[in-house]
Amino acid sequence: MNHYEPQPENNKPKYKGKYRIDSTRLPAWSYARNAGYFVTICTDGKKCFFGEVVQDEMQRSPIGEIAHKLWYEIPNHFSNCQIDSFCVMPNHIHGILVINQIQKDAINPRTQEEDAIHRVSTRGDIQRGGVTGLFNPMLSKNSLSKIIRWYKGRCTFEINQIYQGFGWQERFHDNIIRNEFALDQIRQYIINNPINWESDREQPPHHPL
Repeated sequence: MNHYEPQPENNKPKYKGKYRIDSTRLPAWSYARNAGYFVTICTDGKKCFFGEVVQDEMQRSPIGEIAHKLWYEIPNHFSNCQIDSFCVMPNHIHGILVINQIQKDAINPRTQEEDAIHRVSTRGDIQRGGVTGLFNPMLSKNSLSKIIRWYKGRCTFEINQIYQGFGWQERFHDNIIRNEFALDQIRQYIINNPINWESDREQPPHHPL
């Protein structure tokens, strides 16, 4: 069993005797509840492994084709997860994942009437989920972290068959989608991502690989 020991000098817990990386996931939010998530995954060093944008259209490299293909396979491995709009960009992926968790598997189950993707929040349409790292001990078997970890691992395995040196950033970014209006906004953002690439903050100062 994992044991956490509070440390008086900095109040940071230990994981297996080592200081763990702070998780900036949203406090008190179950990442296995029924919800829609806007996910961004970046390559290591934001290198343009996946291709380039030419005349406002994404031209995927062979590595990018693998990343694109495997995103479609997520529901085949996680029956509770549905994919919505997504886009493979030169050095990152934007995508919407909807987790329809059955009650017995959820940490904090909610009824269908409380499904987060249809619930209007008084705190805004999109609630910041944060950044998720490697050390998250509270992982249910079909949580968002588990899904992304599988996707990144499978991509790395297949890409390494044709190219050595590919890598991901350790963490991923996620936003919780609160209602249909926010969902439509994010869909449009994803669709327009190649058009807006020149002003994208994820664009590196070097040429694609």
